[in-house]
Amino acid sequence: MAEGAKSVDQRLTRDGILRAALRIVDADGVESLSMRKLAADLGVNPMSIYHHVANKAALLDGLTQLITQGAEHIEVGDGTWQEQLRRLAYEFRELSLAHRNLIRYAFATDDVIQRGGPMWRTLCTVLRSAGLPESEVERTGAVLAVLVGGLLHTEVNGAMRRLVGDGEADDTGFALAVELLIDGVAARVL
Repeated sequence: MAEGAKSVDQRLTRDGILRAALRIVDADGVESLSMRKLAADLGVNPMSIYHHVANKAALLDGLTQLITQGAEHIEVGDGTWQEQLRRLAYEFRELSLAHRNLIRYAFATDDVIQRGGPMWRTLCTVLRSAGLPESEVERTGAVLAVLVGGLLHTEVNGAMRRLVGDGEADDTGFALAVELLIDGVAARVL
């Protein structure tokens, strides 16, 4: 290392802090996350975390943003608009189920789906390719996002299984809901 250059402790970068916090939330839930527990996990003084995140609320906002950034790879692919919409819904589901504890928290806030975010842009592109009038694209996209978000919320909380039944209830219920949403968009296009 060059003289005078400082090594950066990766534990104390914003990304390092967020990833450690996500491990705690994934393992034990949002309610178990505290600055003290996070500092202990990182092996640092709790006050050092505050140089990178203002408080627990800012930490949770950062976690939600970290997860939604995982959607940046989602692009409109080949296939009909129905196939693209189906693929997008399943990508959102996969992203959500990978972090169930955080998603329970995130769905209770209004930050999960950001207008202008990668999923939003992709959803609007798919709806335009379906032939929806431009005046209906964003409103329809917002309703679809809320419906799929609510559906996933019931899945991560176990309500889908309780209502539909055990076994493959989550997969079956999600698949049926996505097909119903696609049918609804198709009806609006006609």
